[in-house]
Amino acid sequence: MEVVAPNAEEVLHFKQAYRSYSETGVWQQTYQVFTSGWLNIEGAMLVKPEDTLDADYRVYLTATTERSLRELLLAFPRQCAGMFHIAEEWIEKRIGDILEGDFVHTDSRKYFSGIKRGSHTKAEQRVVSKRKDEIAAHIRKLASLRGKLEHSQFVIEGEMMVERAVADGLPIETILYTTDFVSTPDGKKFIKRVFDENLSCYLVNDGVMGSVTTTRPVPSIVASVHLNYPLFLSESGKLNFHFSRNCTLLIAENVGNPDNLGMTLRTADAAGVSAVLLSGNGASPFHKNCIRASRGAVGRLPMFQTPKINLAIEQLKLAGWRVIGATAKAENDLYAMEYTCPTAIVVGNENTGLLDETRERCTDLVRIPMAAGQSSLNVGVAAGVLLFELSRQKRSIMTSI
Repeated sequence: MEVVAPNAEEVLHFKQAYRSYSETGVWQQTYQVFTSGWLNIEGAMLVKPEDTLDADYRVYLTATTERSLRELLLAFPRQCAGMFHIAEEWIEKRIGDILEGDFVHTDSRKYFSGIKRGSHTKAEQRVVSKRKDEIAAHIRKLASLRGKLEHSQFVIEGEMMVERAVADGLPIETILYTTDFVSTPDGKKFIKRVFDENLSCYLVNDGVMGSVTTTRPVPSIVASVHLNYPLFLSESGKLNFHFSRNCTLLIAENVGNPDNLGMTLRTADAAGVSAVLLSGNGASPFHKNCIRASRGAVGRLPMFQTPKINLAIEQLKLAGWRVIGATAKAENDLYAMEYTCPTAIVVGNENTGLLDETRERCTDLVRIPMAAGQSSLNVGVAAGVLLFELSRQKRSIMTSI
């Protein structure tokens, strides 16, 4: 990986501050250091107050995987402008998923000047009392997949999901809430928090809230979140996906039930995958049932799409990936296989499993051993068994080095 070194003087200042901290236990300058990664560090972000540029912070950012980058960008505080020194070129294509802004060219280098989406200075906090209000009309448009993709936003519903999205730092564009939500001390505290973070919040009556969602009983709070769902392959057919040697990718082919897909995404998130690739004619990851079942994975976990899974698998193999298909028809036992990285795990439709052409293109096929009486598992459960076995072997290799 080619890394562009940050400003040498800034690095020297940080080293001096760290040396002083080692001797005194007190930071003489204000720095914040964020890291990302599960089994090992895969990204880092150095943040320091900025008083010379038109920004709140100067930020140095580097990452080796899609997930590690997204985790760092989500950790950047709302309502704060940053001047981002980007160490890798691929990050330039992804930074707009979480931040809005522009690239600034100077005599010495290029920066990204931006702020987290949704926390800009034009935030509104007002009452919406009519269903025809433009805010209510906009949220209704997001009910369809076409509306989501057209406006690059999806909707999350309910107290737990919205509060989690705020805590996770998701790029929230709009929040709608009812008087029931702020009838409790916790609800009032939460709304004050999002006011302070300069998010657009609208108090609506039950009729307006009922008009923007088909969920019953009607939720007391909903929010729209910026949507990113890039193609896995570029127009030239090459990978539009950045990875490191230790990456794990989950590929879900034609998973049709949105609840099952949400459970699968939640499992993949917990297993620490670098990203998820969704293919075929399966359920949308932005269906409200999928979002609810994912328990926060949708929005936090990098997700890619492809209409042609076979081309994606071929490109992964050319890039050195091992692609393992899960099927009850395999001869190889899951626990008898030694894994190598990077590895992609492929799970299929709940009823039909992997397509024949998909199985043919995998480098390996494995089956999950199980007692007599059942021949298959729920796709989310199967993904969990596969991914956590891979994780176990990866941890074993790392501890033995």
